[in-house]
Amino acid sequence: MPLKPSMISRSSTFHVSQEPPGWVVRDYGEDTYAGEDVTVEGALQVTAVLAAFTILMEDTSSLPLITYRRLARGKERAYESPYYRLLHDEPNPEHTSLVYREFVMGHMLGWGNHYSQKIWDRKGILRELWPLRPDRMEVFRENGLRKYLYTEATGSQRAFRSEEIWHVPAFGFDGLMGYSRITLARNAIGLSMAAEKYGSKFFANDARPGFVLKSPNALSDTAYQRLSESWDIIHQGSDNAHKKAILEEGLDIGTIGINPADAQFLETRKHQVDEIARMMRIPPHMLGSVDRSTSWGSGIEQQELGYLSHTLRPWLKRIEQQAHKDLLLAEEQSTYFIEHLVEDFLRTDIAARMTAYVQAITNGIMTRNEARERENLNPMDGLDRMLIPLNMTTVDANPNPTPGPSPNRKSRFGERGVDPRPFVLDACRRIVRREAKELMDASKRWLDKDKPEKFQAWLEQFYKRDHLEFIQRALEPLAEFNPIHIQNVVSDYLEIHGAKVFRAYADGDELETLTAAWQESLPLELTDALLGEELTDDET
Repeated sequence: MPLKPSMISRSSTFHVSQEPPGWVVRDYGEDTYAGEDVTVEGALQVTAVLAAFTILMEDTSSLPLITYRRLARGKERAYESPYYRLLHDEPNPEHTSLVYREFVMGHMLGWGNHYSQKIWDRKGILRELWPLRPDRMEVFRENGLRKYLYTEATGSQRAFRSEEIWHVPAFGFDGLMGYSRITLARNAIGLSMAAEKYGSKFFANDARPGFVLKSPNALSDTAYQRLSESWDIIHQGSDNAHKKAILEEGLDIGTIGINPADAQFLETRKHQVDEIARMMRIPPHMLGSVDRSTSWGSGIEQQELGYLSHTLRPWLKRIEQQAHKDLLLAEEQSTYFIEHLVEDFLRTDIAARMTAYVQAITNGIMTRNEARERENLNPMDGLDRMLIPLNMTTVDANPNPTPGPSPNRKSRFGERGVDPRPFVLDACRRIVRREAKELMDASKRWLDKDKPEKFQAWLEQFYKRDHLEFIQRALEPLAEFNPIHIQNVVSDYLEIHGAKVFRAYADGDELETLTAAWQESLPLELTDALLGEELTDDET
């Protein structure tokens, strides 16, 4: 269909809240083997389908969608970016982020596609996203370009260029549109609808009594009426349940059950819950089916993990990648990226969260204040430093065996009968590695951004306080031997070594070359100084 100029306009936006009475949506349903016409709205009347939709829509939309800025090493939240507020807080004046992203997920589940109209301000900055009904949208190619034709609430049609629409398709084969899971699984849903309809009619219209009173003799009309009324008075209603019955005149009681053919629909309904769980890739227990074994895992925890990995993660990645591609400008894609904060799923299990925090903190992955921030607690002084076990090191830190003390040397600590050299050498290697890493990180953080005054201030604080505290902690077990000597060596090391670094920086030398030269000799020199080893008479 050729596009008319009057069709292409940004004068107004139409969304689901503006649907007038009398609007007839395009029918996505089809007849099924069970004879039921399955539409998206009709399928939601099946409780298992409604539960599956609700679970996936609420789980995806409740996870924060964050816009990050890429760093040389790592990332940070881009609070000042317009995309942050757009996706995390308010995509348009009428919808919160959670409500809007429920539309995104629900449209993909029901129709296989989500469409939103983009609204820019006069500066060309994306400010709003408005959801459009997917059953009113047609996608086609014209002259090799993808275009969209939307049927408005009034019945008129409006065309959009591809850059005006944020389109998130589910899986499909033609590269234009995704497939509706409701349509693909219409026979399974139709069978559920038919079974429910059959059960409703069975209980509403069959009018089968639960039991009969059998008399060996024919009853007169008066006797029949008296027996019926007296039985109802004595036994009818929940207050009269389980009262004993006294039978006269040879009366007997017979029960009437449901024949196997009629009872089979109950099993059918149970089976269809598992079918719908399979269709939506949801663990059956989340839809209330807990009486069968499952391949999702041996316990609820394993099934939840499988749900996160195999069901939720692909949907989240689909949304993230489409947002990165269609919402960010080409020149912004190398600076920003969009990602869900999946860690929020752990918030439901405090034991799992605390265990993860302990492992991350003790292995130097995160600081204690970072853990507090994730728990919505204010940071505390002194908890911003990384912790690592004293016996940890890198695999390639020392490929050769640790050298022992020279037989011709004597140590200040020899009289204690302890050989501290292996420990001291390991601590000195960690001190030197840490010093080199911090210098290189600060260089990238300040010098690469042409902020030498920031680097100088950091350098002074590092050697006067930060590195001093690290060395004191690293050598704390050794301090009991000779604390005054160790304190003097550490003070001399920081003063002399800090002056060397500052002089190299002032002379324009490469800090990377300088720090690389430390790794071999400096730990040994510092070890000798700390142990206070002196040559014996044999070596002089």
